[in-house]
Order: sequence, then C-alpha cells, then structure tokens
Amino acid sequence: MSGIPIRSRRGMAIETISQECFVEIGILGLGRFGRFAANLLKRDFAVCAYDPSRGRAPAGIRRGSLAEAAGKPVVLLCVPISAMEAICRQIAVLLVPGQLVIDTCSVKEKPLEIMMGFLPKEVEVLGTHPLFGPDSAKAGIRGQRIALCQGRCRRIGKIKKYLQGLGLRVIVTSAACHDREMAGTQALFHFLARGVAGLGIKPGALTTPGPAKLFHDFEDVQNDSLQLFRDLERGNRFAGPVRRRVIRNLCRIEADLARSPGTFLSRKEK
Repeated sequence: MSGIPIRSRRGMAIETISQECFVEIGILGLGRFGRFAANLLKRDFAVCAYDPSRGRAPAGIRRGSLAEAAGKPVVLLCVPISAMEAICRQIAVLLVPGQLVIDTCSVKEKPLEIMMGFLPKEVEVLGTHPLFGPDSAKAGIRGQRIALCQGRCRRIGKIKKYLQGLGLRVIVTSAACHDREMAGTQALFHFLARGVAGLGIKPGALTTPGPAKLFHDFEDVQNDSLQLFRDLERGNRFAGPVRRRVIRNLCRIEADLARSPGTFLSRKEK
C-alpha cells in the first residue's frame, strides 16, 4: 500500500482515507440508510454491498458476498444497533490488518465497545453518526452534520477532511458525550413522535405554523423502522432517565391543571 492520494470518479482530488487508488468500500446492510449511503459513496468510490435479503442493490452498486464486502479496504456497517455484535463476530475472521471499519449507528458507546472488543486489534475502528437520513437529506447532504467518535483510527483527520469536502459539518466528540446529548434530542424526539402517532392526531386546516411543523417532523421519523426506534431508546444508557423525567414532568403538569380551577372570570367579577 503506497499512500497514493485518491482521485474520485468525478475527477476531484480526495484526501487519502485508504491507501489505494480508486478505493473500494464494502457496505454491510442495504436497509434505508445503507442504500442511501451507497448512492452517495458510489460517486467517489467503487462500492460492493452485502445484505442477506434478496432485494436488488441500487444502480451502480455491485452486490457481493459477505466475504467480498468485508474484504474491502474500508468497511461501512449499516446494520441495526441490535445486530452489531452478530455482524462483528461474523466479519472478525475475514478482516486483515490495515482495514478501516466504520459504523453508522445512532448510538455510539455500545457499537464502539462491540467493535473494539470483537474486531482484530490490527483493524482501525471509527464510530460515526450521520445526523441526517433519506428523509431529512432529500435535497442533498450539504450543510448536514455528522458526528465522529474515535475508536482506534489513525486516519480520522483525513476522513474529516473528506467529509467536509462533501459539504458536511463534522463534529468530533466522545461516544459518551454523543449519547448523552442524543438522549435529550433524537431519542426524546422519536419517543414523542411514536406517542403522537399512536393517538392518530393529524393537524387540520386550523393548525398554527409551530404545531404544523412539529407534526410534519414527527411524520418524517415515523418512516423509520420500529427496530431503529427500539434500538436507539434501549441502546443509549442516557435515554431512559430522560424519558422518565419528561413523563414525570407531564404528569405533574396534568395534575396541576386538574386541580387548578378556572378562576379568571370569578376574579374579574369580584
């Protein structure tokens, strides 16, 4: 491996994130985000994808076996959080020194712990969380954010530079800081969205702009799978306490409303 800078198929100079020309990337998992990532990355790299289902791969993506996809210089794991241990156990014997394995989970502590524990020490490991997806990035990824969490990756600076070249805002943080912040934002938002969806409430013609936007955003995350919802709630150790605090606070508000009489008119009449 010579450390030659990569040049993408679009002719753009790309900072080296592997040490081969026209680097190949293996994607494991062709769910909604895996297909989305494959379509983005095929502009710059040769992509080989593996998924146990028999669905068709996106145009321009070569479908291969698990061994083929896991044998690429860069391996991108687009699998559910709850499937991380199983896939890492499977690919551990297929990896060779110098490869880079990247995950894309919405939770970072547990996936990094799994990758660091099950993958060979000679393999580089990086945790990422793209803070966007097929719905929120319909108009493109420029300006969207992505979190990088160090595992054991010597090339994190080069990866950051490549992602910034795509127009992404890159945030380098620790796995614990990531999960703590996500518990009060993404995990809580998904929790509230599921709660509203279960009530069947739909905004009507008299909806004001604020609630209209909120309900629209709720609908976007409801396109995500129930497995993703359960994984990001159960896999983030900070999410449960946040949910319970919100529930307790709502119960206190409801109790206050129930025992506070409507006294405005009576005070005015006095």
